[in-house]
Amino acid sequence: MKLDFMHQGGGVTKLHARDFAPSEDNHPIPRVGVISNPRSHRNRGRARPTALPEAYVIKREPSSRNELMSVLTQFVNEGVELIVIDGGDGTVRDVLSVAHGVYRGKLPRIAVIPSGKTNALTYDLGLPSHWNLGDAIAAHAADHTIDRAPIHIHWNNNALPDQLGFIFGLGVFSRATMLAQNVHRKGLFNGVAVFFTLAMAFLKSLFGGDRNSWRRGDMARVSRNGVEIFAERVYLILASTLRKMPAGLRPFGRVRDGLKFLTVKAPPRALARNILPVLTGAETPELEADGYLRRDADRIYLSLDRSFILDGEQFPGGNLIVSRGEPIHFVVPANA
Repeated sequence: MKLDFMHQGGGVTKLHARDFAPSEDNHPIPRVGVISNPRSHRNRGRARPTALPEAYVIKREPSSRNELMSVLTQFVNEGVELIVIDGGDGTVRDVLSVAHGVYRGKLPRIAVIPSGKTNALTYDLGLPSHWNLGDAIAAHAADHTIDRAPIHIHWNNNALPDQLGFIFGLGVFSRATMLAQNVHRKGLFNGVAVFFTLAMAFLKSLFGGDRNSWRRGDMARVSRNGVEIFAERVYLILASTLRKMPAGLRPFGRVRDGLKFLTVKAPPRALARNILPVLTGAETPELEADGYLRRDADRIYLSLDRSFILDGEQFPGGNLIVSRGEPIHFVVPANA
């Protein structure tokens, strides 16, 4: 079940009466819906309030996709204008994916409380680690928002429900994500975990032969605007709509908006020489010549024989449309 975040999610902290009191200029108090993941990394063992002022805040902890759909339908009926997601990147992906259908693509404002292991989205949004519900409500009232368009994944023939996320990858990225689960179990998180995982993936790729599973890649067929771009094995396809990636990495080159792709053909050529320029955003003719390709595209058609990763979760391959979704309005601090 994809909604395992409901068994891994986060709580709501540092609530004060002033967060829900009418403002001095008599602005109406917003209706806020909180979807919490009580077992997210940062929320495990945290003291959590048992009661919130229901007149202003609806707090729910759904345990399945159907329950999440019911909760979001309630938010629509109750006139919720701010959805607060308390959890990590996987929690955000699941809520946004279901909300996209419930709200028919017209989502209200979204706030995220960074409670996960990596929190790539909140790093890009510039949210501090202590960001909480009261902060989000205050920022919403002050109209402090940033737009980010998600990656929209659609399976042909509607084989699975559409998914919205922010970091898509396959090939070595899928293997590295599985490796990262072991890294987290060792107590390493956020930037430290990212660097440790990259180092392990690099070593496994560098010292294996071309038939090594880390080097031989996965078969992918990519087309755009009805024209096939390539059909071959790729060491890596990585895509994101984020401007800033975790740990300051710049695999897509210069910072910019849009849906960005990095494709590395298999087996990777001159990996030892090219890994640092790729990760630090260098843009050189040598990278392109060695098969390290950076491209921007609003929509591609992708056929995969194996699974892919979206925001830390493994999904089955097949015939996919990978596109830039409609922008979502995220609530952020004033200085973000």
